[in-house]
Amino acid sequence: MTRIEQKLIDFITRFFPLILLVVVSVIGALLRIQGMSFQSMDYHYYLHPWWETIKAQGWQGLSTQVGNYNIPYQIIILLMSMLPIEPLEAYKVLSIIFDYGLAFSAGLLVYQFINKRNFLAPVITYSLVLCSLTVVFNSSFWSQCDSMYVTFILLSIYFLFRNKHIICFVMLGVAFALKLQFVFILPAFIYYYLSTKKISILHFLIIPAVDILLCLPAVFFGRPFYEIFTIYINQTTSHPEMVLNLPNLYNFFLVQYKDGDFELFSRFAVFFTFAVLGVMAGLILGKRYDLKDGRKFLLTACWASFTCIMLLPAMHERYGYLTDILLIIYAVIYKKNILPAVVCNLVSLYCYSEYLFSNTINIRFASYFYIGFYLYFTWIYIKDILGLDSPRSRKKHSGKKSQNRRSTKTAPDEQPSGAVFQCARQRSKKRRRTFSPSCPNEPKAECLIHDKSPLKTKRLTRKVSLSFIYPNAWFRSF
Repeated sequence: MTRIEQKLIDFITRFFPLILLVVVSVIGALLRIQGMSFQSMDYHYYLHPWWETIKAQGWQGLSTQVGNYNIPYQIIILLMSMLPIEPLEAYKVLSIIFDYGLAFSAGLLVYQFINKRNFLAPVITYSLVLCSLTVVFNSSFWSQCDSMYVTFILLSIYFLFRNKHIICFVMLGVAFALKLQFVFILPAFIYYYLSTKKISILHFLIIPAVDILLCLPAVFFGRPFYEIFTIYINQTTSHPEMVLNLPNLYNFFLVQYKDGDFELFSRFAVFFTFAVLGVMAGLILGKRYDLKDGRKFLLTACWASFTCIMLLPAMHERYGYLTDILLIIYAVIYKKNILPAVVCNLVSLYCYSEYLFSNTINIRFASYFYIGFYLYFTWIYIKDILGLDSPRSRKKHSGKKSQNRRSTKTAPDEQPSGAVFQCARQRSKKRRRTFSPSCPNEPKAECLIHDKSPLKTKRLTRKVSLSFIYPNAWFRSF
């Protein structure tokens, strides 16, 4: 190898996270450029007509509702219409900018939660989120803005564990002003409030206060003040169907019903969701589940958002966006649960293909996977609450087994009188091994040896000869 090659490899090794960050950012931009000219049905039937109406009415048009999105998004459309840019490009550029903000927020959250302050795990998270096909299709193909509200949700979690609670709830308020789907994360914050008692109920009042503040320009131009609160109420009834292409529980029943029964079934679904969330709240409080731990809070957030999209009515396929991102973050930090993140993102991508590309999909087939992994993830969460997977419980269980094993080997009245040697190297995991001396007349001795002791054998399972005549030579062998 030449000196130039050696220096190049050393440079790449030293600055690998930074190089990966730059390369992935470029790849993410190239992926999104491919979909800039794609026009979805949402753009044809909703986004483009909204653009034309808002542009024609100007600032005075804020006095009336255009579309079914909240007032801040209507203001954003108005500001973009003043720029010399085509509406299709404007929508997609805005969403793509927030794609990068979303990936950065995810990496920042991972950096907050990891124990070792390294940059590789945050950069990997940034790469996975930015190049996730659901994220790419949502912004550059679909022209949707789900990355906007999810970015502020991730920032709120980051500031929550930085103990900056006011900024945290301001971020939640911005997310609420952008999308009603912010409610998918709200149960996790309520659990945090009940479990830790570190925040006040008054902090939750910041959320509607920020929404009102961001809607005030419309009130200034003549919009009635009460319409700030009726927009989301009307949005919940704009699609009177129990499920809209999301593979959740209601694909197996309540799909077809008589006219007028949607209100009855939707109320049932909402109350059922509240019941499930309430039972989990009781379990968290009963077991004193400590949500001050970032891992536990992130697991709770994943489960809460997953439960909402699985049980609430009128769920679109796009509403799994927050759950997909949270599962990616959780999989990077805690590598034991990679499978739910992979499966849920693939199922979301599978459901995207029907609306975007008119592919025929088997929604019930996707529902089997989605419901199965929801139940599997719920079991993981309940085990974590009950402490069945904790190191303490495993240690206690293994301690009982080793105690039973020792009691069957040696009776209490036959305990050896020899010395008990302890290894000089202190490690975290220890196992008790019994060594028989070479002479049968010599007493037995026990030695606490670590699993990773530098012996030539891989495991200390064989018996070794031990002479008490040369104890120093025995210790030097370790």
